[in-house]
Amino acid sequence: MSRQGAPSSESGAMLRALELAALGRRTFPNPMVGAVVLKDGRIVGEGYHSCCGGPHAEVLALREAGGEARGGTLVVTLEPCCHTGRTGPCVAEIVAAGISKVVAAMEDPDPRVDGGGLRALREAGVEASCGMMGSEAARLNQAYLCYLETGRSLLVLKMAVTLDGRIAAPDGSSRWISGEASRAEVARMRASSQAVLVGANTVRLDNPALGLPTDPSGSGDTTPPVRIVVTRSGRLAPNSSVFDGSAPTVVAVPDGLPGSAEAVFEDNGAAVWHIPAGPGGLDLGALLRMTAAEGLGSVLCEGGASLATSLVREGLAARVAFFVASAILGGEGRASLDALGISSIGGALRLSEVRHTPLGPDVLVEGSVVYRSR
Repeated sequence: MSRQGAPSSESGAMLRALELAALGRRTFPNPMVGAVVLKDGRIVGEGYHSCCGGPHAEVLALREAGGEARGGTLVVTLEPCCHTGRTGPCVAEIVAAGISKVVAAMEDPDPRVDGGGLRALREAGVEASCGMMGSEAARLNQAYLCYLETGRSLLVLKMAVTLDGRIAAPDGSSRWISGEASRAEVARMRASSQAVLVGANTVRLDNPALGLPTDPSGSGDTTPPVRIVVTRSGRLAPNSSVFDGSAPTVVAVPDGLPGSAEAVFEDNGAAVWHIPAGPGGLDLGALLRMTAAEGLGSVLCEGGASLATSLVREGLAARVAFFVASAILGGEGRASLDALGISSIGGALRLSEVRHTPLGPDVLVEGSVVYRSR
């Protein structure tokens, strides 16, 4: 809902711009961007980038502001672009609208921009600053930034663990380690991801549907994430819940898998992706480059210890989200991760930008993984 006419400071306008940017969940490989036009302390226009190829946030905000944009301030979550892609350069639109000042949260690391938008604005006589709430803007655009840096989708490793780091009892049972509040948060995480990744063993043991309740994000977007199952052997029961047709399903298989196995997946409505060989069976880095190429910017891994270990060992888990339950299983329980080759505390992987969120009796621990130089 537009807040046109509402009084606001520049910082208040940036908060609103971030709120707007978060609505653009389907923009990948473009960034999520929100923009607000201020005039005499009032919001006179706002907009957000909703889909790749659609109008940019700045253009929509300027359109809504109309003639009131002249002499106003544009507050935007990302440096305005200065190049022609699917749309024209926003800098030209800003200058033509008569904006006198631009406040950006962060520079755009896209090589086609990379500070050039701000320089072009200054050269045109527009006051331009950058850095207000930059960390919040960067957090919002983690998938975009990961893609620019690595060419891969952002991989978030989610696990539900006991206090002593176990993900299942000796008999393999794991429902439910975490509580209802944690499961509701997982649903929101799925809703904000473009794909959910599991291994074949998780499908065989737990038979998850990996679906969504009705609009858990509250955004109005009920598009389910793509379900991706990694299998080296091709042994998946055709009546598994991932083939229930409620969401698109992809089965990632190694090159050379017999065509008869592929036919079973395709007959059940799944797409088959061929992945080159790699450590542990499949090249998971290649898989994440493929997901990015298919427009799946963020991938939530809900697999077991084997898949999780491979992702961490290969430096592919950009972030982790561990739901730590108030429970203890002891040494008989199944560990969350297998050996990583770490021999001393100095070699432990650490997290940055750590957040702790209480969820009933559980605590969600999130952060970016800081990998040692290789």
